[in-house]
Amino acid sequence: MLKSCMNKNNTILMALILVCAAGCSSAPSVPTASPTTASEVHPTAIADSISKNVVEGPWSDGGDHGIMVRTPHYNLKLALRDQAFRDRLPDFMETCFVAYASALGPIAIPEAPLEMYIFGERALWEKWTRKKLGRDAEIYIGLGKGGYTTDAVSVLYDIGRFDTQTIAAHEGWHQFSQQALQHPLPTWMEEGIACYMEGTRLSRDSGPSTFRPWRNFERWSELREAVRSDDLIPLADLLNGTPQEFLQDGKNSLLTYYAQVWALVQFLQDGEGGKYSANFSKLIQDSASGKLAGRLAASKAIVGKKGRERAVQLRTGNAVILEYFNPDFATFTEEFNTFVKAITARGAGDRIFRGEFPLKTVEQPAKASAVAPAVAQPSVENKSR
Repeated sequence: MLKSCMNKNNTILMALILVCAAGCSSAPSVPTASPTTASEVHPTAIADSISKNVVEGPWSDGGDHGIMVRTPHYNLKLALRDQAFRDRLPDFMETCFVAYASALGPIAIPEAPLEMYIFGERALWEKWTRKKLGRDAEIYIGLGKGGYTTDAVSVLYDIGRFDTQTIAAHEGWHQFSQQALQHPLPTWMEEGIACYMEGTRLSRDSGPSTFRPWRNFERWSELREAVRSDDLIPLADLLNGTPQEFLQDGKNSLLTYYAQVWALVQFLQDGEGGKYSANFSKLIQDSASGKLAGRLAASKAIVGKKGRERAVQLRTGNAVILEYFNPDFATFTEEFNTFVKAITARGAGDRIFRGEFPLKTVEQPAKASAVAPAVAQPSVENKSR
């Protein structure tokens, strides 16, 4: 599948709902990984110093508070109502960028800077969307709060400090992947990684932003609620569906979808003692280098010529599971279901809140060790498109 197909795929994040119900089940027995510390696998980025961020002038479309800021990897148009938040967002996005380019293995970074717009109010966001998208604008305006990404440009508006940074981290992955990956990932994996990247957070003490992929209490709470109410989406249906299809079933179904694809990416990275992690990184590398479609087309794990053709043409289904992770889909499903029950069991929430692997039985390293000194950008070449 060509990269242009990805660029035409318009990605959205619906409204975030924070659910904080308490868990009460006992943890089943599962193989537990011993993931390396966050600073080793997922660089906790102190982004390029603010001296490398250049305020280029006012941004008229953003209203009275609009400014244009150029960072090493972004052209940002910001009109956030909270000036302190606005001033910290450029370094936050640089921290996100480090995670995008390195958390799941090194990815060659786009040569051109990424563009992101964050309006201070919805009315200005709607006005700009109508001006730029014409007849297509109403589709996006009617989607709900937060914003959208289309053709590798994220167009958001302020929905409060926490939710805005979350959607910026999520949509930022979509625009990065649309530029950096030659072959698009399956929809469920693309959305799952975007949720995984929501682990980037601003510090509360004005210190550097940090990336801890397990620190996503909102997704975890939605997952736990689905487990408690026996509303989990069967894995085969999860892989075959899209966010738009689950939205038709209602907001709760959509939130369950996002929670489960978040958990599935965590499973591929840390589940079953980490046995799938290397192949997960290989899949991302194949996507970035344009080898993914060829491998699926030649797969012996995917049954039949039509099955292989469907795997290449569509972004849904279990093809990459069979080819990269486990040709026995029933076994893979059982492993994942056991993992979901384990990470939503009693006591896991405290670890999730701290951004720790919830099944780990030993203490994480001291907090200071999780913050690396200034992190160099990933050692990969710029990718010109």
